Amino acid sequence: MTTTRQSAAFPTVAILRKGGPKVKRDGREVMGPDLNDRFRVDWLPGVDPSTKELFMSIYQTEQPHSLRAMIAFPSVWQSWSTTNEAYWGTSRFAQADNERYLLLYNPFTWEPIIVRGEPFRPFIPGEVLTFQNKQGEPQAFKLRATTRFDLFLPELVACFVTFQIKTRSSGDLVNLRRNLAAIQAAAVALGQRTGAAGIPLIVSRREDTVQWHKAPGQTIPVKKWLIDIRPDPLSKWAKTFADRLSALALEMPLAVEEDLGEDVDEDGGGEEEGVAVRSTYSVDVPATAPAMWQPAPISTPPQPAPIPTPPQPALAHTPTQATADPLLPKSPKDWTTFWSVSVPGLNIPREKAQAALKAANLDVLAAYQALKGG
Repeated sequence: MTTTRQSAAFPTVAILRKGGPKVKRDGREVMGPDLNDRFRVDWLPGVDPSTKELFMSIYQTEQPHSLRAMIAFPSVWQSWSTTNEAYWGTSRFAQADNERYLLLYNPFTWEPIIVRGEPFRPFIPGEVLTFQNKQGEPQAFKLRATTRFDLFLPELVACFVTFQIKTRSSGDLVNLRRNLAAIQAAAVALGQRTGAAGIPLIVSRREDTVQWHKAPGQTIPVKKWLIDIRPDPLSKWAKTFADRLSALALEMPLAVEEDLGEDVDEDGGGEEEGVAVRSTYSVDVPATAPAMWQPAPISTPPQPAPIPTPPQPALAHTPTQATADPLLPKSPKDWTTFWSVSVPGLNIPREKAQAALKAANLDVLAAYQALKGG
């Protein structure tokens, strides 16, 4: 796991652990039982007694169910560190990131093998280190991911110290990454100049189901109490966050881009391919009258729509169906006459176009009346 911790840090006074103190079993010290929904505050040596007294006056216990905390830096990752480590007793003798070993010692002789990453040795996940103990017997060690996260307790602000979460659980690693990434994203969404610094947090534990790889090819669900970090829902910051997001959503309505070329009529028919503009003069043809003799209205034609751009030659209309619009030209060479008659003012004066259109309408009406009288 890659280390991203920066050099910024207040003095650490205590480690927040998930289990009880170590106990002796078969002559060996082993980890204490899991505290489930609580933490254990493991004070480091040399801590000022006033810091302990102030903590006890606030929480009344050294095994709190939850803590009120903050992140002291703009980025949550400045307080975060994850490395692969191996221990002999309480001494760390191996440490590596995702790519290389950072340090490596012989745990029995403390002979240095790698110091500050030199000489280079790649880290291979799942690798087993083997050393000979004092009895000359081989002993195997495996590096495990260890996560640390520094928390600033605002109620202890006068002390300017941090409490460090430390866990070697892979479930905690995944859950904490998700928690912290969400907090950082919320700070970015609000555009806070201070980033994640100062966001009121609640640090607690919650029961969840994780998948445990018991053996190769065998995974079983197991209940675990994981470390959980989230913004305090009762804080002023939480209310401001909700109000700002709501205001932002109202100020920026959803924009839907419309493509008129894909519009479809209610009966399922769409625009006719190759026709850029339809005529503004439509004629309703009664079922009892011949379509070719349908008279146009004598009244003044309606005002035309704004002059559309004439279609390019490559988009010329090609009639292929019997349902084609009868008012449109039947061949490309008729487009010039169509535009001159249909669109007043195009290529000829407006008055001349209106006079020609009125005369044409009168001629059609006279022919229709003559046919009817005969």
